[in-house]
Amino acid sequence: MSDTAALAALIVAAVALLIASAQLTQQLLSTAYVIRKCDRIVTGGLTRGGTRHFHWRQFRFTVKYQTLQFALPLSVYASLDISSTVQPEGSSEPQGTAASNLIVEQASKTRPHRSSAQACWVSLVQDLAFSACLVGGDIGTKEESGDRIPDDLTVAPMRVDSITLLLTCIAMGMQVFKYSPTTGEITLSGGLGSVSSSAHPLLGGLLHYSVFSDESAMGLEVVKTHARALRGQGGVWANAVFGRFMDLSYRPQMVHLAELMERKLPILRACGWPENSPADRIGGAACFMVFGDVDVSISAPPSVIRPYSAHFAEVIVRAHHMELSGISQRDPAWFNGMKWSPSPTAPWMKEVESLQFSTPHWYGGAPEIESCLRKELEKEKPQASRLVICQPLIEVVEWFTGTLRSDEAIENDKRDPSTYCPIAMMWDLICIADMHLCHLYTMMHPRFNGKKATLLLVARMIAVSISKLAHVGPPSWGDASLAVKQWPQIFMAACNEAWLDIEKEFDPPHEDMELYRKQLTLCAELSTLRSAYYTVMMRAAHPLGPGLVEGMSIETSLAYMA
Repeated sequence: MSDTAALAALIVAAVALLIASAQLTQQLLSTAYVIRKCDRIVTGGLTRGGTRHFHWRQFRFTVKYQTLQFALPLSVYASLDISSTVQPEGSSEPQGTAASNLIVEQASKTRPHRSSAQACWVSLVQDLAFSACLVGGDIGTKEESGDRIPDDLTVAPMRVDSITLLLTCIAMGMQVFKYSPTTGEITLSGGLGSVSSSAHPLLGGLLHYSVFSDESAMGLEVVKTHARALRGQGGVWANAVFGRFMDLSYRPQMVHLAELMERKLPILRACGWPENSPADRIGGAACFMVFGDVDVSISAPPSVIRPYSAHFAEVIVRAHHMELSGISQRDPAWFNGMKWSPSPTAPWMKEVESLQFSTPHWYGGAPEIESCLRKELEKEKPQASRLVICQPLIEVVEWFTGTLRSDEAIENDKRDPSTYCPIAMMWDLICIADMHLCHLYTMMHPRFNGKKATLLLVARMIAVSISKLAHVGPPSWGDASLAVKQWPQIFMAACNEAWLDIEKEFDPPHEDMELYRKQLTLCAELSTLRSAYYTVMMRAAHPLGPGLVEGMSIETSLAYMA
């Protein structure tokens, strides 16, 4: 009997020991429960999953996992006068490391097969890599502790820099509805997806990325063009998002549009611009003149620009098309022989008195440009219409020519040029105008006080000419058709009027004054065409605008995405 009782007691004790051991094991394993928040399913296979490490002194498991970090080139932040709050390892290598390049490659490959179980930041990185907004040198991994993952999160968070997220998402075609990094409130939305924010008691600003579609509303090629512009050119694209530009006529530094416009107001007032024009206010004219001097980039047009976009820019663009249509009718062989165009992806060229011109190399090189300029200056009335032309523009003019008589087609078409002029075409024309301006300034005789003095004289010619369009408005209003036809004559008369005052400043007159007059006139026309196409490009209707408000300060902060 005693043996039976002892056996029963032993069985009970064994069962109790088994239960206690199971409970102990369960509690021990529960210390590593966060591993499910950072396994390979959550990270989409872009990083290794979480790993457990047992600590005998604490008698518990800890979890270590890898998360991603990304940032733009340091030159972009330097141009914005800020520092990124996130800087991945290996970002100092422009070409990236083997590991970082593999991450970008894997992100693009796994994008079509992403699952709902993966973290939202993995989906964001996949879209950024596919859109070329991130390259190997921008991304890296960082080891984090699972102890830092809040209990109320279902996946491990990733650290992001607010302004990096903003700029890369705008490049992908998103529109900004709210950007306040200090309070953690960021809201963006576009064809690919959206970014929303919430306040977390431990992490602060917590962001979430939702996928809408696999295709951007702007098209992949446009997005990739924005991505190249974002990463290069010394931050020209990134600053344009906030309405800041580099004034090449003053000193090479980034300045806000409002300050640049303020510099142009005195010369506009002195040259007769009416203060109370009903069609275009003096602010629009000042913005137009600013666009003749600032560094340029293919860009989604910031909303801070749109209120100051001059309507008369459409008149100048239409007049250019009409001039070219006349040339095509008079000299079709010459017109159809112009089959060249610069490449938006060509290397950047720096020229002219250390001032930086973001201008691609032109097919044929510098000697051909200088030859064209010299031939044009030999004429009694040199015109820039024949110089500022590219293959896409030829196709636009030929479309008009194929519908009606080309001048009637251009006159009767009430569309905004931004709706039928591709951004790539306008970018080409701006680059071509820049190249000719660069060479034209170097061709001028040094006795004429240097380039900066010449720029002021050119600005006077432009101010006088555009003051004649103050009351015109856009062709879409139906009142500008006469101005479109007469613009070449209006422009030449205005330049001659300005020259009469300029000539008085040279006493005694130089022997090369007539050549200098032609050079100034050609510079003014090239700069006017550049400003007109830049204005139309920046207010183009087809790409999404960032939606930033005027005067928004450039600031960033650390945020988390989960």
